[in-house]
Amino acid sequence: MQSFLLPGLHRLPPSEIEYAIDELGLTAPDNTVLLKAERQALDVDGYVNLGVLLDEDQLSRMRVRYDNAIEAESPQTRYDGIGRINDTVICSMNHDGLLDPLFMHPRLLAAVRHLMGIHTKYIGSNYHCPLPGYGHQGIHADYIWGVEGSPEVVNAVWMLDEFTEDNGATRVVPGSHRWGRHPTGDLVNGEPRNAKDEVEGQVLITGRAGSCFVYNAHLWHGGTQNRTLQLRRAQHTFFSRSNRPSSTDVPAAIDQVVFERLGRVERAILDIGPEHITRF
Repeated sequence: MQSFLLPGLHRLPPSEIEYAIDELGLTAPDNTVLLKAERQALDVDGYVNLGVLLDEDQLSRMRVRYDNAIEAESPQTRYDGIGRINDTVICSMNHDGLLDPLFMHPRLLAAVRHLMGIHTKYIGSNYHCPLPGYGHQGIHADYIWGVEGSPEVVNAVWMLDEFTEDNGATRVVPGSHRWGRHPTGDLVNGEPRNAKDEVEGQVLITGRAGSCFVYNAHLWHGGTQNRTLQLRRAQHTFFSRSNRPSSTDVPAAIDQVVFERLGRVERAILDIGPEHITRF
């Protein structure tokens, strides 16, 4: 926990992320990449569905790649009834850039910029696929304590399949990011909350395949059970303020082919330069 209190945990100088944000057209807080209603949803509700940002060809190729990776990996990728792969966008499965939009799409980064300002960075990614009959999670927040005001972490869920009320869509509690408390340790009628229970006011985030759902990581949320006989594939991508630690050691995890094909803007979002790589 102490690492979350330390300043200056960015690897690149601030000028690099400032350059990248400017190249993406996101420097102005009122840039036109996000609609006013989308900014308001992020502020008030704590989340927004940016709509379909991936086309059918991209989706088809991504599904095949993830399915093949799960099949090729050890059984550890299929534990607790969930298919999981970590560090997806920086590992060898992204050698050709197919997965780049999952951390570089301007609409996604505009939402991240709106919530946390210019000085942000990628901190991790994973593939998440609840198998039939699995996927229900306790309500939680993706930060170690409740925070009022500006968030420290922002997450995105890419819907690689359609999210429906039956196949394990994410549940959220609108506005809970503004409560300043964490669901762990929260009380209901004087008793500790059962995180597995439904929370008053929760809603399910459904949407078409290719949609990107972005949320303040202090928002109370959780997966639900996949009650169908089909897969429900999703890609999660995580961002934080530049001065916060990363959940992924990017210099240690990034694939050489991936790193060498990335440009200055992409490397700035990942907060990594050649000087941080010693193993190639």
